[in-house]
Amino acid sequence: MIFKFLNKLNRHTKIAIFVAPILVILGFAASDLWLENKASEARFFQMTPDSGVCDIMASKCVLVSGEFKISVYQENGLTTINSTFPLDTATLFLVDENDIPSVFQMGMKDSPYYWYQSTPLESLAKSPGSRQKVRLIATVKGGQYISEFYSVTGS
Repeated sequence: MIFKFLNKLNRHTKIAIFVAPILVILGFAASDLWLENKASEARFFQMTPDSGVCDIMASKCVLVSGEFKISVYQENGLTTINSTFPLDTATLFLVDENDIPSVFQMGMKDSPYYWYQSTPLESLAKSPGSRQKVRLIATVKGGQYISEFYSVTGS
């Protein structure tokens, strides 16, 4: 029955019927490769302090970019960050008055939502009114969330 139907078709239609499934499969594979390449491109997002001012020593520092939030605070001598999404990596920079950063690679605490590192931030920002420039780079699924802000210690 199928052969009778195919015999009634001209040569170009027969070729199209046999080639179409191959083109569909090749198109699917090509779109998958394109999406995979697009996903691996570096993406950068700027984070800003939620209230405009950060006080890490008083646990009042929340950085925001859309729905993503990171809280930065000092706890038991450790600089700790807590995020709303699981992080792949987190790096904290303490920048001195000459704009020279000290790099602190954060380590995972209990889960990918909590990261910590021992830093000299407590001694640098312990007096009321002191300002410390801080940079933070957090990586989430290939996207890098970047922030530069001042932590101003309240009274």
